[in-house]
Amino acid sequence: MCLLSLWKNEKRNSISLSLFEHIAQETFPHISRVVLYGMGEPLTHEKFLDLLRIARKYLQPEGTIAFTTNGSLFNNNMIDEVLENNLANEIVFSCDTFEEEEESLGHSMAVTTVRKNLDYLLKHEKRGRIKVGIEIVVMKRNYKSLEKSIQMFCDKKVDFITVSHMYPYKEHVQNETMYTMLTEEALDIFEGSGEKWDELILGVTREKFAESMQLQYRELYKYKDRLVKKERPYSERYNELLSKAKKKNVLLNTSLYLKEKEKLERLRELETIFKKIIQISKKSGVKVFLPDIIPSFKRRECPYQSNNAVVIRSDGEVVPCFKYLYDHPSYLDYHSRESSFFSFGNVKNNSFSEIWNSADFTSFRNKLKDMNKNVPYCGNCSFSTNNCFYVTEGQSDCWGNEPFCSECPYSLNLTKCLL
Repeated sequence: MCLLSLWKNEKRNSISLSLFEHIAQETFPHISRVVLYGMGEPLTHEKFLDLLRIARKYLQPEGTIAFTTNGSLFNNNMIDEVLENNLANEIVFSCDTFEEEEESLGHSMAVTTVRKNLDYLLKHEKRGRIKVGIEIVVMKRNYKSLEKSIQMFCDKKVDFITVSHMYPYKEHVQNETMYTMLTEEALDIFEGSGEKWDELILGVTREKFAESMQLQYRELYKYKDRLVKKERPYSERYNELLSKAKKKNVLLNTSLYLKEKEKLERLRELETIFKKIIQISKKSGVKVFLPDIIPSFKRRECPYQSNNAVVIRSDGEVVPCFKYLYDHPSYLDYHSRESSFFSFGNVKNNSFSEIWNSADFTSFRNKLKDMNKNVPYCGNCSFSTNNCFYVTEGQSDCWGNEPFCSECPYSLNLTKCLL
């Protein structure tokens, strides 16, 4: 679940106070929100409170400071310091369970400590100064207890709860995912056709083979003038469905659909759980932000672009989103990919303003304003599930865009960042 163990040739650096203040002086007076976290636990930074103080010093008065933590290090003394000095506006605990008998799900083994720290924060006399949130990652091993967890946090009177799916870095992790990369537009055609798709595809394959054999040998056949055109009912039906999808600007990834037919039953069960959670949210007054389970192609958008957000790495590199912080593996659509670090510049060498307004970064953001027009989507494409070059090795997508954003679960409201 954790990306840290998969970084290649990378040291785990914490940002220096001097670099952070350099960034803060230039940028913080002009932005509305600073989020302090990275790949790992932010509170392991030895000077984390100093980072908060610097952020508060330079951020405009109405600006928001937020950070996420697994809660194990956020003890009483640190909570007092943050709340009494107004060092943060929003604190999010990443904790999937408080049930000690349950297997740890990746955020913290210190369940009792985390519970005590959260309770102390929620009961603090200056609690009204901040919003307290919970971040939960839903997966196969915990989805049936999700409703119980949401109810528990709502009873504790947190301000909001964000639920995210997991980003799989390895093949075995994909088995834990509770979503599909097939979009609802494609799925409507698959399930609304009334077809048995495994039989349909097998029929098309047989017809294509028979047709190729006929074409190959017709010139050798002395009675070729008597050959008649054969009926190809499977191919005709398949082409009819492809045409229907094309009119809706949707591709049909039959390979992915056939692989995930059984999984869809489990996803429908999660949809029912989500409906119950919405009722809990309405009754308690606690905002619960849920991800999609079957994403929408029409609603695809980059959350970083739509929030006018960017990531600055601990060494000053300006990165379009968390996905490009470091080289790392990923496993989506039943294929592996080596995702590469991508930067538009370093604030040690150029001002942030120069980097943000550079031609390359501006062009990149403009393309993402309309992803469906400018960036292809791999999830509905059968080539992606069958190890297409672009999804497994290419640095650009098949339309020439770089970096590669064509298979991004963040753009589908599946996986989420704290923005």
